[in-house]
Amino acid sequence: MQYSGGNYAYSMVPNGAGAVGVAGGANGGVGGSAFHANGGAGVGSSTVGPGGMLAGHGNTQVASTGTATSNGAVVIQHNTGCGLGTPASDTACCVGGPENTCGGVGSVCFESSGKMITTTDYSYVGEGRGEYSAVPNYSYVGEGAGAYAQDVMVTPYGCRVRPCCIILLLLWLLVPLLWWLLRPGPVIIPKPEGPMGVCKLWGDPHILTFDHMRSDYYSRGEFWIVKSDNVWIQGRYLPTRITSGLSVTKSIAVGGPFLKGHKLIVAVRSTTWDSQQVLTGFPSEFNVPGIVNMRYNNVGTLLQKGRQGKALHIVHIRLEDGSREGIQIQVNRWMELVEGDYMNVRIAMHGQKGQDGHCGNFNGVREDDDRLQVRARVGKAGVDPNLLLFNTKTPVMIVNRPNINDCPQEKLDLAKASCKAKEHKFVPSIACLIDACFGGVGFVNQAY
Repeated sequence: MQYSGGNYAYSMVPNGAGAVGVAGGANGGVGGSAFHANGGAGVGSSTVGPGGMLAGHGNTQVASTGTATSNGAVVIQHNTGCGLGTPASDTACCVGGPENTCGGVGSVCFESSGKMITTTDYSYVGEGRGEYSAVPNYSYVGEGAGAYAQDVMVTPYGCRVRPCCIILLLLWLLVPLLWWLLRPGPVIIPKPEGPMGVCKLWGDPHILTFDHMRSDYYSRGEFWIVKSDNVWIQGRYLPTRITSGLSVTKSIAVGGPFLKGHKLIVAVRSTTWDSQQVLTGFPSEFNVPGIVNMRYNNVGTLLQKGRQGKALHIVHIRLEDGSREGIQIQVNRWMELVEGDYMNVRIAMHGQKGQDGHCGNFNGVREDDDRLQVRARVGKAGVDPNLLLFNTKTPVMIVNRPNINDCPQEKLDLAKASCKAKEHKFVPSIACLIDACFGGVGFVNQAY
C-alpha cells in the first residue's frame, strides 16, 4: 500500500527476512514504515521526492510472536490455525485472502471466514522522533514535533472449507467404507459330501465309474469326466495309431471353484499349470502350497492289462478339496511309436455336490451310470465351449453319420465280437462297429 503526495507512505512486504519500505511521495511525500509478516527483521528506509521531507524512521522489527519492538510499525497479528493444514504461526497463508494462498489450495475448497481487522495503537519513541502528541488525545502534530508514533495492528481474516468440499470429502471417505462393506468375502468351498471312491479310464476309452459300472466311449471330443458344483475334470478323447478310429484318452483338464481360479492340464507329453509348463524333467516335482502337489516318476501301479514290463511314466497328483485325503489322480503315460500316445487315468475322490459325468453320478446306484443315461443327463455334444478348460473344441457330432456312443452296450458288445472276427484285429474299426450297431451283424458279414 502506498500513499504519496501527502504526509504518509507505506510499503508492505510479507514474509521476508528483511522488508524495505520505500515511499518517496512526489510532493511532500514521506518515507514509509516497513510492513513485515512472519517474524523476520524488517528495516524501513525512505527516500524524499522533490519538495519532500524525511519524516518516519520506520525501523521496525516484528518478532516471531508478532509484537512490535520499535516505532512506526504495521504489525501483523497471528491468526491461529488460519490455514487448515498450515502451521498456526503461518500468518502469510491468509495474506491476500484464501483465494490466493490459504491452505495451499486457494479458492477451490476454501473461502474467507471473516474480514481484515485493523486496530491502531501508539508507542512512545522519544521527543522529536514521532508525529503524534498524547495531548489531548494522540493528535497528529507533524513530523518530528511529537514523541509518539502510530502502530497499526492488523489481523488477517481466516479461511474455512467450502460446504461443497465438505460434501466431497464425506463422499471420498464413504468410498472405502462402501468397499469394505460390499467387498466380496473369501470363497468358501464346501467339503465333499460323499464317501471316497475310485474311477478308472483305460484303453479306447473304457471307463469303470465310481459306482462300478463299465461303459465304453468311442467318440472323439472333450467330455465331462467329473462335473460337480466345485470340481471339474474334463477329458479329451481322440483316435490313435492302433485304435482304427476309436478314441483314447489323450489328456485331462482339471479346474472349477475348488482350484481358486487355477487350471491344470495333463497331456501325454506335457503338463501345464495356468498355461505354464511344469514337470519338465523326469523325475520332477511341482507344488503350490494348499492347492496342488505333483510328482512325475516311474513308480506306481498299472491301470491296464498287458502293460507289464514296459517303462513307466506316471504323474501323481494331489489336489486339496477340503477333505483329509484330497483328490488323488494318477496318470500313466504311454508313448510307444507303434501304438501312438494315450494315457490311463485313476481318480480317487469323495463324492461332490451335483456330481455327474463319464465317471457317473456317484450316488451308489450302479445302473444309472449306463452310458446312454449319462449322455442323456450331461449331453451328447461334449463340454459346452463356455465351460471348456481346454483351449480348443473338437467337433463331436458328425453330420449324417450315426454316433457309436448311441449304441446300447449289449448291442455294442455283439458288434465288437463280430467286427473282431471279421477284421481279425484286437481293436475293430469304428466303421465296422457303427455298421454292426446300426445295420446289424448280418449287414457286417455281407459288407466285409
